[in-house]
Amino acid sequence: MALNYSFVVRLAKISEKDKGRRVYAAAQSTGTVTTRDIAAHLASHQSPFSEGTIIGLLQDAQRCIMEHLLAGDRVDLGDLGAFYTTIASRGAASAEEFDESYIKSINLRWKPTRKMTKAMQHVPLKRVLNRAEQRQAKKKMAEMVNEDIAASKQEKEGQDSE
Repeated sequence: MALNYSFVVRLAKISEKDKGRRVYAAAQSTGTVTTRDIAAHLASHQSPFSEGTIIGLLQDAQRCIMEHLLAGDRVDLGDLGAFYTTIASRGAASAEEFDESYIKSINLRWKPTRKMTKAMQHVPLKRVLNRAEQRQAKKKMAEMVNEDIAASKQEKEGQDSE
């Protein structure tokens, strides 16, 4: 198993702003796994619980996690990591001046455990086409197929007229 990545061109990081645009690596996901997919996968590992039971447990866990986060708690899920909230705001000249209008957003964050972070540092990498290159390749493939179909039709018409 390898982690797919492609190249993207972005403005340089602030520390390299004099360098203009730079090429960076970007992870390319191969798909999306849903709660139902996770439940089916867990159930396939000789779990005593059915897929439906696992789906229910995952949905209940999500609700409980949200309740605790909304109450201001940090939610530690052991080897999975921890969920917590942060606040992004503009700065005020003083505490007296600060009111809720200075708050730009409340963000949900997840901090993986060291074990998970370390595991990701050793994953094999595989370079793939970026999304724009994938679209171009699909378009080119479709054009080639259409040309082959047209050539086959012409060839068949030539054989039919003989």
